[in-house]
Amino acid sequence: MRHSITFTAPQPFWRPGTPSSRDAIAQPQILRFATDEFVEELLATLERNPSALPAYAAQPETWREPMGAPAPDPLQWTERKPARLLPLIRRGAAKAGAPAVVAPKPLKLYQPAHQRHYLVAASLVCRTPGLPDRAVDAARQSTGFVLRRLFPRTDIAPPTPLPVPDDLSAWDEYAWVLHGKGGEWRRVGQADAEGAVTKLLEGEERLPTFPARYAEDGGQPRRLVVGSVPVGRREAYQGGQRKRGDASDPVDPDPRLVVFRMQVLGPWKAMVTTAMLNGEVGANPDDLDRLKAARLPRVFPRDDDLDEGFDRNLVDLDVLRTERARLQTASWLLLLDLLLFLRDQLPDFWRDHVLADRPPAIGSPLRDFWDALAGVSMPAGLVTNATGDPLTLASEGAPLGASLADQCPGYDVLVDLLAALRRAATETAGGLDFEAILESAADPLALPPTGRAAGWPSFLYLFADPWFGIAAPPEPEDPSPTPTDYLAERITARIDALADALSPLLAQTARATAKLPEPGLAARAPADLREAWYRIRFVHERPECEPFETAIVSRATVPFQMAGFFDPDAPARPIRIGLPLDVSPAGLRKFDKNAVFVMSDMLCGHLDRFKGMTFGDLVLSVLPWPFHKDLNVPDKGPCKQGGLELGVMCSLSIPIITICALILLMIIVALLDLIFRWLPLFVVCFPLPGLKGKKGAGP
Repeated sequence: MRHSITFTAPQPFWRPGTPSSRDAIAQPQILRFATDEFVEELLATLERNPSALPAYAAQPETWREPMGAPAPDPLQWTERKPARLLPLIRRGAAKAGAPAVVAPKPLKLYQPAHQRHYLVAASLVCRTPGLPDRAVDAARQSTGFVLRRLFPRTDIAPPTPLPVPDDLSAWDEYAWVLHGKGGEWRRVGQADAEGAVTKLLEGEERLPTFPARYAEDGGQPRRLVVGSVPVGRREAYQGGQRKRGDASDPVDPDPRLVVFRMQVLGPWKAMVTTAMLNGEVGANPDDLDRLKAARLPRVFPRDDDLDEGFDRNLVDLDVLRTERARLQTASWLLLLDLLLFLRDQLPDFWRDHVLADRPPAIGSPLRDFWDALAGVSMPAGLVTNATGDPLTLASEGAPLGASLADQCPGYDVLVDLLAALRRAATETAGGLDFEAILESAADPLALPPTGRAAGWPSFLYLFADPWFGIAAPPEPEDPSPTPTDYLAERITARIDALADALSPLLAQTARATAKLPEPGLAARAPADLREAWYRIRFVHERPECEPFETAIVSRATVPFQMAGFFDPDAPARPIRIGLPLDVSPAGLRKFDKNAVFVMSDMLCGHLDRFKGMTFGDLVLSVLPWPFHKDLNVPDKGPCKQGGLELGVMCSLSIPIITICALILLMIIVALLDLIFRWLPLFVVCFPLPGLKGKKGAGP
């Protein structure tokens, strides 16, 4: 015998005093709980007073306007009353089930971190008089729920927020289909006349449910199907892509292009920024004030009287030497990453063109990428007129104007990027391990003081120099950046153009290896970062009955939003951090030093460099001329004891560290209050009588 099955709201929502329309009865309900014992609270409520369940229906709330809900009663969660007394208890609490009347506002669900938990509940019943519960055979049937996202049928351009979906006919419903490590939103069919969507997409995520049994006031046994709303996964749902099923669908980024951006373009652009902040690099008047305000170690000493630019005769040779050494080390590693990418992902291009030094045919995608790489070369002045020690400066008194080769004996100076790649490939094939050499060096950011150390690369190639400029692809004929962009932005845009030249080449090249990381969340364009609207539908599946009986999909819940972790409207979970009461030396010595920091000999040496620094040095380093004084942090090398290099384990007390963090926090807040004016909104203190640091202290 065939029975018609459907999902309805929980039976207590059918009672007088609650919404009793046909639409409300057929709609699953979202229940809100404000305690971490929400499961115990639900089961106790169903046992003692199920008619009070509508009072838990989720309503709009903020931390300023909390939702009216039953007061927590932990006793009823742990103590079971005799069954014969339950009718009396229920009659005494019969009026507790009336839901609070609130003004119509958008429903927003908060996260467990905000001490809010939400359960979605429904009844699976047979469509016969009395709507009896449907028995579920767990071995052959399954019951769960799916999360659906609403997108407006007519696109609304940002930054206009998405409106409340009052008219659902103007919205499309999308299902969360598992894809890779996450998922994506795919469009689902339209709802039928009763508002149900019978279609489930292949691969759509089913979220689990559990049964909750209770007896209604008349003694009729009932069962609920309950599931936990996954508000904690809000960021994954919010950042998913949308698939419409047409040509407008976003295409997943090629993982090879993502690797190229992360390992090659990202470090390259970082070197450009470093060189520009620590040098001049064609600084124009618009960049001058920003460069002066950077307050970083500079090749050119700051002088507020220099309004027209920096005086090239005032060169800090020590800073120039240090900055060039760091940039050259980073350039070697960048060359290695670029070499490995071309060799592993574009083997034909690497073998037939780069190594053979043979340009591809004009008009092919290979030629566009070749031209972009061939146009990258070091500034000519760095080779022909290396003013002020191009790289290592054999001595501080080195004559200005000497060439790079003269100042760095033992190194070959290469100008073109392709030539540097070929030299790196030759030395790598000969057994030179760039990465191992730089990792084994005592200080990987410094080159040997004179000449070339054994085993180091035999050539020099700088992607960025704080004096002479940047090695970047040529400027396009029609540059996309506006003329008002900073100089660094215009240069990094040219570097980013390498990815545009590489993309069509990858599209025509089969993937050489499958050992590539999946594109991260940041590499995939999200569907919409504005606050999204969601609905939930219950699903009852009977695989063994198909194709005669398909899955049953319920009506949808009311539309709701999911709050982010730092939502300003979210209730705040109470957090109390206890600080030491007695802060005298005798009181602080009682705290065990139970937090251990393990430091290597190199990190220990870097920390020792700061031990001679005073608070006055920090103040002078941020003051303007003539009071300004650069920080003097000499290099002391790794930590040693008796000639033996060793690391250390430092043991500290967490309560004492917390005091330091609080004091530093208040100092920084007071300083930044000059900009943000946030001090009146930052902290509020309440008097706490009787909390004394010393016993017997006080008047």
